[in-house]
Amino acid sequence: MKELFYTSPEHISGTTVVIEGDEAKHILKVKRHKKSDTILVTDGQGSEYKVLINSVSEKRIDGQIISTRRKPSEPLLEVTLAFGIIKTPRVEVLFEKCTEMGVCAFQPLATSRTVPQWEDGEKKIGRFQRIIISAMKQSMRSVAPQILPLLDLRDFLTRISTYDHTLVAWEEARHQLRERLTQRRLRRLLLVIGPEGGFAPDEIEELTVLGAKVFSLGLRRLRTETAAIAALANVYNLYDV
Repeated sequence: MKELFYTSPEHISGTTVVIEGDEAKHILKVKRHKKSDTILVTDGQGSEYKVLINSVSEKRIDGQIISTRRKPSEPLLEVTLAFGIIKTPRVEVLFEKCTEMGVCAFQPLATSRTVPQWEDGEKKIGRFQRIIISAMKQSMRSVAPQILPLLDLRDFLTRISTYDHTLVAWEEARHQLRERLTQRRLRRLLLVIGPEGGFAPDEIEELTVLGAKVFSLGLRRLRTETAAIAALANVYNLYDV
């Protein structure tokens, strides 16, 4: 089974790669790689490198790049997932699973019905990013999705026009998701999922006035993280080909 490892972009210079800390320890002690082995390494920014291990120490690996591939397992469609903020244990599930699915960025939103305070989330950004990197490696991706700064829904509305298509999950919508997916080739899609209490009617109106298309995921009410995963599965089933 292929394995993918991570090092930050600043640890890559020319054909030289340095892997330090826990990642190097994991490669050497857990995966039992050694000098002269070749491994796959990503910088989280779209490049996947085949690396020859030249030297090792307890918590450092120095390697040489043999070959490079750009975004070998990335979806053709760039999806930004905007979501009403939810409590920490569940947002961690959202970050992990939606990274595995192929999301390129996460946009936390404050809406009229969001309950938890994102200040707690801001303190845990480092942990969230580690979860994302782990999910990126597990799914053999080469891009670690960004966590964008929290936006109020009203400020977020001004950015909708920068996307090719915007889809909004809403439990009262009459159209199923498959009816809202356009057959034309898209490059950038904005997928919007509400908070626990859903979107208020006036928020839905503001979104649709700007061209967003609302859709339903069926008769059962889904949690935010579940709705995100279900919607992404449908989107990528059409576009990730």
